[in-house]
Amino acid sequence: MKSLWMKSILACVVVTMAAGLASAQNFNPPPCDFSDLFYQQNGIDQTKLVQRFGDNNGTTRLTGPPATGSQVNFVADPNCSVTDPTRRNFRILATTGGNADDGNSPFSNSTPETLEFISILAFLHNEGNFLPNYSQQVEGNTISIVNGANPRGIRMEDIVGHFEAYASRKQTLADGTFAMNPCAADMVSPLAPATPCFTVADDPVTGVSDVATPNLRQDWRFATNRNAMDGSDGNCITKNDQSCKGKGTFSDSPFGYFCDDLLGMWIITYFWFTDLPAPNTKNPTCDNVFKTIGAKNGFNTDGTPIILTAHELNDELEANGCGAEGQEAFDGSDGGAVWLVCPAIPDPRNGAIASDAFLDAVRNSNGSFQDQRLAQNFTCLQQTGQFCP
Repeated sequence: MKSLWMKSILACVVVTMAAGLASAQNFNPPPCDFSDLFYQQNGIDQTKLVQRFGDNNGTTRLTGPPATGSQVNFVADPNCSVTDPTRRNFRILATTGGNADDGNSPFSNSTPETLEFISILAFLHNEGNFLPNYSQQVEGNTISIVNGANPRGIRMEDIVGHFEAYASRKQTLADGTFAMNPCAADMVSPLAPATPCFTVADDPVTGVSDVATPNLRQDWRFATNRNAMDGSDGNCITKNDQSCKGKGTFSDSPFGYFCDDLLGMWIITYFWFTDLPAPNTKNPTCDNVFKTIGAKNGFNTDGTPIILTAHELNDELEANGCGAEGQEAFDGSDGGAVWLVCPAIPDPRNGAIASDAFLDAVRNSNGSFQDQRLAQNFTCLQQTGQFCP
């Protein structure tokens, strides 16, 4: 455990230090894929990852979504493993944009700190991707996984389950019908008819993921507001945890994204609308909710409002019977992505957005980016190493 524990502590220190610096130096390396060994050390069977960048001798997902035209999603780069030995030599160009849903605010008032830039390296469709057992000797210490759990009794699947990536799948079918439930029996909301339904499975012909950007109506939302497993947040995991002695309160969400989730993984929470978008909304309450949120955040091309915060999803959409959320079956029976390996860039300044990277984000029908903050700040970060003034 020593090696991983030290990496966890160093990750916290590096993120904290980098966030406080604002120089023109390029000291933040751009993102690369993880090595096979590092996947294994963190409880993932890398041979079962779906659509992993660079699989099959560097051919898997080289082109196609999110890349368009002559773009490629990654390039071979021997500096990756030199800069960080946990990485392999595929540098990721596809930089997916999103929003942090903790403390976010409407577009007109948002600060750059609410923006997220991630790298979607691979997808997991089945909980069988998580290793049940693993053992390796590192510098006289044993990195071990027994029955899916590390020596502290914590499973990687449980850690990842605390970090939700919210995907809003397009609900308009090819014939123009607005389907109000997904095609997955375990996700159907009783608030709307089960059929017709919109797919949440990968394309059976092309293999393109159900959550590839062309299939989304708005950019990702990411929940990073979690706690730290090392006790640095003052919370407790169990009564026996050494950091909890003498304390009477306990936390059931003890993990920190940048310190505990070393692969930068997320569990996907799909959310959708259970009423028609304006002007065909059937419920006056939903009509008011849609208009109120849309007035703050803007609207998607299908007429639904852009959802930026947990409050808007939970307390406005769902509480009023206008929307629902769910996750695909962990056994993979729904046919789409359940988990993502897509580490957020801790600090996108000072070189992390390389000159040959490109922004992967949702576009309007005219081809422009839906979220101009993402587009503008991506360009500023790429050209100057800093967020836009």
